[in-house]
Amino acid sequence: LMFLPPYSPDLNPIEESFSTLKAHLRRHTHHLRREEDPINTLLEATSYITAGKCQEWIRHADYITM
Repeated sequence: LMFLPPYSPDLNPIEESFSTLKAHLRRHTHHLRREEDPINTLLEATSYITAGKCQEWIRHADYITM
């Protein structure tokens, strides 16, 4: 079990996924405003978070050395 120092977003891989989601949603704000069901736009944004990206973020945070 590894504890992170308080407030260390650069060491927390989940922050990278949040950043990816927010960037996609910013680029597609017009869809959110027009869309009757904004859940579809959010689901589309989550499709950009792939297993490969997750592995990169974890590797970047030095959690696992492969």
